[in-house]
Amino acid sequence: MINYELTNETEFKIKDALIKKVLRVFSSAAKLPATEISLVLVKPATIKKWNRLYRGKDKVTDVLSFAEAEAEFVEDSRNLGEILICPSRAKQQAKTYGWDLDYEFSRLLVHGLSHLIGYDHEHVSAQKKRAMEKFESKVLGQLQIK
Repeated sequence: MINYELTNETEFKIKDALIKKVLRVFSSAAKLPATEISLVLVKPATIKKWNRLYRGKDKVTDVLSFAEAEAEFVEDSRNLGEILICPSRAKQQAKTYGWDLDYEFSRLLVHGLSHLIGYDHEHVSAQKKRAMEKFESKVLGQLQIK
């Protein structure tokens, strides 16, 4: 199971049960031992700042992941890292895609978690990109949220 610490810097009300369900299903699908993450809900200006600093993209994004394994000093090997999600961006995308906000939030959390365990979709082969997409689809299918 993945334990988490939540920091909410927004007015967005997230359902604890939804986060726990996503973490439980993801943990099982990825066959993870007991681990931890830090989950931070941020405003557009904050995620834009981190996106510019760490990815060189001066724009608001929906989710960013910072894997603990990439840090120079890893104090607790059980900590996978930190995920930043922008709820206002998630709301916009849910409306654009025509699906439930719970599904969009779950999709972003699964995407962030996938990055924390080593999946990538940028600067990788088409095969590795498809592997990430396939894994995420599998997890989202098991969640049965739409």
